Amino acid sequence: MAAAERADSLGVDVFTTSLGYTTFDNSSFNHTYADMNGNSTIMARAANLAVKKGILALAAAGNDGNNSWHYISTQGDADSVLTIGAVNVNRQVASFSSYGPNSDGQIKPDIAAMGSSVVVAGTSTGQPVFGNGTSYAAPIMAGITTCLWQAFPEIKNTAIVQGLRESGDRYSNPDDRSGYGIPDKKSLCQFYQTTAYTICSNH
Repeated sequence: MAAAERADSLGVDVFTTSLGYTTFDNSSFNHTYADMNGNSTIMARAANLAVKKGILALAAAGNDGNNSWHYISTQGDADSVLTIGAVNVNRQVASFSSYGPNSDGQIKPDIAAMGSSVVVAGTSTGQPVFGNGTSYAAPIMAGITTCLWQAFPEIKNTAIVQGLRESGDRYSNPDDRSGYGIPDKKSLCQFYQTTAYTICSNH
């Protein structure tokens, strides 16, 4: 929450979060699945408020798909946040990618991006290595999202999110692993070009 406030004060337009909370040193603060309702935890409320202020917020779905707690964790549950699951190069959902929906029944994750066997820079040598995690999928989508919004600044943050959902390859049949699926950024860009032309024509 403090980071979101700081980002807003600096004029940040987009942020992505690759952490989630379910358990704490003091177990009295632990979350249950019921808490993952999109607007109860401090992180979810802060993220939703940031979106209301015009920020585009993304979150990694989490890597608990193979664990006893296999659900998305907060802030991935937040109702206004674009939550990203992980797939591999063959468009298959990664087994570790956390499950939705949130406990309020909202489709989560919203969409998916490459997060399994992703080529990244190694932390020790900087040389290419393979990595796994929704923490790779979320920044990839944040970059794509930022490029889209930079190209079409007249489109609101919430419309960018909805556009990415609607361009997903599972939009007509969303599931609890990849949500609305892998977005088609090219078709979405073409749609925004038409929308922007219409907006300009009407002024």
